[in-house]
Amino acid sequence: MKLRGLLTLAMAAQVIVTAAALLASYAVTGSAGFGTAQLIALLVSAAVAALLARLCTRAIETSEAKRAAAQSAALSQARSDSAQMTQAVIRTALDAFIQIDDSGVVLEWSLQAEALTGWTREEALGADVVDLIVAEPLRAAFRQRMARLVPELSVAPSGMRFEVSLIHRNGDRILTEASSTVLRVGERSIINTFVRDITHKRAAEEQLIQAQKMEAVGQLTGGIAHEFNNMLTVITGTIEILADAVKDNPPLAIITKLISEAADRGAALTSSLLSFARKQALQPAEIDVNELIEELAKLLLATFDKKVEIVTRLGGNVWLAYADRGQLSSALLNLAINARDAMLDDGKLTLTTRNVVLGVREAVAVGAGYAGDYVEIEIADTGTGIPRAILERIFDPFFSTKEVGKGTGLGLSMVFGFVKQSGGGIKVASEEGSGTVFTIYLPKAETSALRPTGYDDRKIVGGKETVLCVEDDRDVRRYVTVQLESLGYKVIPAANAAEALAVSAEGTAFDLLFTDIVMAGGMNGRELAEQMVAARPSLRVLFTSGYAYDSLHTPGRTTMGAPLLRKPYRKAELARMLRRCLDTAVDSAGDAIPTPYSVQADVEAFLRRQAAEDNGTTRPRR
Repeated sequence: MKLRGLLTLAMAAQVIVTAAALLASYAVTGSAGFGTAQLIALLVSAAVAALLARLCTRAIETSEAKRAAAQSAALSQARSDSAQMTQAVIRTALDAFIQIDDSGVVLEWSLQAEALTGWTREEALGADVVDLIVAEPLRAAFRQRMARLVPELSVAPSGMRFEVSLIHRNGDRILTEASSTVLRVGERSIINTFVRDITHKRAAEEQLIQAQKMEAVGQLTGGIAHEFNNMLTVITGTIEILADAVKDNPPLAIITKLISEAADRGAALTSSLLSFARKQALQPAEIDVNELIEELAKLLLATFDKKVEIVTRLGGNVWLAYADRGQLSSALLNLAINARDAMLDDGKLTLTTRNVVLGVREAVAVGAGYAGDYVEIEIADTGTGIPRAILERIFDPFFSTKEVGKGTGLGLSMVFGFVKQSGGGIKVASEEGSGTVFTIYLPKAETSALRPTGYDDRKIVGGKETVLCVEDDRDVRRYVTVQLESLGYKVIPAANAAEALAVSAEGTAFDLLFTDIVMAGGMNGRELAEQMVAARPSLRVLFTSGYAYDSLHTPGRTTMGAPLLRKPYRKAELARMLRRCLDTAVDSAGDAIPTPYSVQADVEAFLRRQAAEDNGTTRPRR
């Protein structure tokens, strides 16, 4: 019964008892006044009231005791539930939980803390946290930092978040992010800390920053190299004209030869720059990597010092890779030469191939284009290794640890650019005194991949056809016009796509569109060719460019088979590519007309090689 109901019942009982006692006293005495009988009735009523009060007091005390017991049990249960919930939160948290007192003694150590540090809970409880997870050289400074931590946390109710470098039980360094709060328990200060491993996150962030930096440098490098290629196109072409004019004057002929050689070195330099910038025009094809490495090993054996051992470990049934064979050969040769230079006296160079299947994480880690099948090429040496301080800069252009005059710093950047443009990835592992391992991942070739067709070696042949030449660089346009006219062609020059479309709209007849890919204005060379070929399917197209840049300049449907003449080019290359385009018979729909097969070209090539071998000018082929 509730307290209010009990008191109401007691008061009602008291009233009834008092009234009954008075009525009884009046009935006995038969008098209406207040006498002895009425006094006795009141005393009896008072005694009953006292009895009722005592009974009510006992009932109230019993009720309060039951209520207090219930509240105590509920509070105890709540505390137990809260403790269990807290332990459940700590056990299921993704981050490690560490609880210490203000002296650094461990009070709590979660399962995640065991996984993070390698120390079990039994080993950690009661130990000094600094001795467990801080490297020896940093412990004194860390204790000083902890001494300032409690006052700082006391004035920061929401806690503090900071990064700290810890050490695993096995000695591995761990970069962590810690979130700490302080709890006052009497005179003690309890520090609760959640710790998160951010080692891989920081590595990924640094990799992203490095990739963004390389991309920015690549954009700048590619733009400069493209413009430089335009200038070299004019230089290499006009020097041929001058060389032909002064061929009877030996001093001037020597000068023109020097200029020509300098232009060739400039072209090689821009090729390396464009390779780093991932903007060179590649000719990818199916490559038997094992066969290529066998050829490379023979070349290295013939040129390297006998003290350097060359070992090949070629996997069985290695897939065909899809990449530019010439660029891959250059990249592997560059890495091999670097390895030789790193092995001062003697050493071992190991070339390994295998098939690998990269998942998403693995592909991201090596910078590959996508998850899937790759051919792995590993180049390992036993040289001096690369210092950790410069390991992250080895792919930067013009960065070199070699002496002045012994390297441009473009070798590794060229390797990096070629691999990335091919859709693959590259990683390097090195330690001073323990050698270096470069690992290249190239995409597996699809069965439908086409092999590139090489140029023939016929003599320079011109023609009488009309060529629409579209080039936005004035000097290059003038040079190409002169060269085309010297070959006998009629030339219609145009400075951009708009002028070329205007020429076509006027009905002017021309046989071939010779256009640069990268041009100022709203339409590039690919788009111009697509539009023109859509209207005239039988139109021949020849592209030229200082670089071919990914999706912006990929061939469209109607110009899929159009060849590309890379800048800088010489007159002979220009003449051969023009005839290659113009001599291929096509029907009104633009499809190539098959010609009867002839082995005459193969026979002539074989006879030339045989004559060269007989004269000792070439090495016999196996």
